[in-house]
Amino acid sequence: MTLLPINKYVSNKTISIKILLLSFFLFFSFSGFSQESCTEKLETAEKLYESGQIDKVAPLIETCLEHGFSKDEKARAYRLLALCNLYYNEDDKAKDAFLELLKVNPEYKIKESDPTEFINLHNDFRTFPVVIVGVKYGIGILGLYGIENYNDINSIVSSSEYETHMTSSYGLSFETPIFKQFSVAYEFYLHTYSYTFVDTILDYAALNLNESVTSLDVPILLQWNILDKDFVPYVNAGMSFNYLMSTKTTIKRNDIEGSEYREEIELDELDLTEFRNKFNYSITAGVGFRWKNFIGPGYLTCDIRYTRYLNNFVDPENRAENSEMLYSGLTTDNVFKMQNMQFLIGYKLPLYIPKYKGK
Repeated sequence: MTLLPINKYVSNKTISIKILLLSFFLFFSFSGFSQESCTEKLETAEKLYESGQIDKVAPLIETCLEHGFSKDEKARAYRLLALCNLYYNEDDKAKDAFLELLKVNPEYKIKESDPTEFINLHNDFRTFPVVIVGVKYGIGILGLYGIENYNDINSIVSSSEYETHMTSSYGLSFETPIFKQFSVAYEFYLHTYSYTFVDTILDYAALNLNESVTSLDVPILLQWNILDKDFVPYVNAGMSFNYLMSTKTTIKRNDIEGSEYREEIELDELDLTEFRNKFNYSITAGVGFRWKNFIGPGYLTCDIRYTRYLNNFVDPENRAENSEMLYSGLTTDNVFKMQNMQFLIGYKLPLYIPKYKGK
């Protein structure tokens, strides 16, 4: 076996490394040259269009549309092709080019320098989002109104009080533009809230009732988006539909014997859902804003919203049907309605499907 001299082996290895490095250099140089070449072609094409040499524009840039242009450059190229096709009255080709432009940049804005034909073409396309989809989370302050005392045992003397707690909502938000600055907002929230009822029954028993509620709220609102900018204040109003999913009630009763209380009686996690109105509806209105590009490409949203439920929370016909509540808790439900003031924060993304509407 013949061995190569060590200096010749090192020399061959050095040559191989140089060839490899040269290949990498040539590859990246060619890639950079290709990208730069397409950029230069686009700039040249724009100058040719401005100088009236329109027939030379398309052949110059079409080879770079698949590969070679950045997103912004591709949008400029399709705009240029649409303008050229309009000049030659090639309406179908102009529509195709403009559709590709909107696929690349669905939020394309008309420039003051654009010719009338191009503006008309833009107006013939659906350029607003089909729907704006997002998530929202809110906290609120629960209020009770229309309270009517109803207690067979304590109908003469009542020292009852209600204490409401913070509410919480989280869910999905959808908004569909319908006409210029108006849209319909429809949302789906899982809504949780609770209240405490405290009473002293005939100077004999101290009662503490705490009820936690989970419901599904579906507000449907007509919304006026006041400005057509990245920062959009709005007002909305409409109806909200409520479906009661579950309730959990804890009752604690302390009986008084002389000057002392007896051992506490506790009813833990009673399910009173069947004694509540399962369906409710409300009027709701709010103000807020959405701010595009504040965080990412979507909308940051903030709302302050008031909701007033119109049906009683308690089902009057069945409120005295729960034996544990009646005989162990020595109480029955009062009739009342609910209202809620909320602060909601969310994030939305617009969904575009460009389409030619026709004239």
